[in-house]
Amino acid sequence: MKNEALRIFGGLSGSYDAVLDCATLFQDRRWKEWAMESAKIESTSEVLDVGCGTCVLEERMKRDARVVGVDLVEPMLRRGQRKGLRNVRSLLLSDGEFLPFKDASFDVVVSCYVVKYCNAESLVSEFARVLRPGGRLVLYDFVRPRGPLRPFSAAYVYAGLRLAGMLFRAIGAHSAYTFSELPLIIAHTRWEEEFITLLAGCGFTSAEGRLLSGGVTLGFCAERAQVVGSLRRGRLESLSSPLHQARFVAFVL
Repeated sequence: MKNEALRIFGGLSGSYDAVLDCATLFQDRRWKEWAMESAKIESTSEVLDVGCGTCVLEERMKRDARVVGVDLVEPMLRRGQRKGLRNVRSLLLSDGEFLPFKDASFDVVVSCYVVKYCNAESLVSEFARVLRPGGRLVLYDFVRPRGPLRPFSAAYVYAGLRLAGMLFRAIGAHSAYTFSELPLIIAHTRWEEEFITLLAGCGFTSAEGRLLSGGVTLGFCAERAQVVGSLRRGRLESLSSPLHQARFVAFVL
């Protein structure tokens, strides 16, 4: 799935912001507002954005927040870097399941559209590791359509997006692959199943899930417990190896 993510986003850096609005019918703006309200970011907060892309979320965040962004796709990071946002301290080419940070480094972790491409347990375990006690986690991603608007949202996801993919392919647009493959990914995703149980098992409390507009996106927010036992010490030790560290490239702003 990570290779699939690279194929989907690899050629989108120049048009990602517009594609995001188009693919979500401008609903992503509302979802990011929900994420910012749930994250309760303060001016002194140290924030990690996993899957930051072109820093669309940071454009809607407090200007005096201090954000580190990570993503798998270098052109997306370069695009975000060129925006010159004051609240972005650095951007790193990194895998969310193997974050190159010390334990308890951040007050807030946010993530948009990432978990469906990852091993959810590994991802959440890393989120818990890098969060300080009492820190907040907020994320959202696509799920199979549900809720009272399911017939309409399902029609849009499984028919509308595919039709858009065919039209974009006809004109040779890079976004054609994204619109064609996203319905298949959504149809097969199961990341949300038992997700609250997974959060609890990784040391999170007060976990809540919220179905966002249209019923095709699900958001979760949770708080890292004040006292948490050691999390996967073997995985943490592996972060110090030269081979692992070589996978990361930093773009310091």
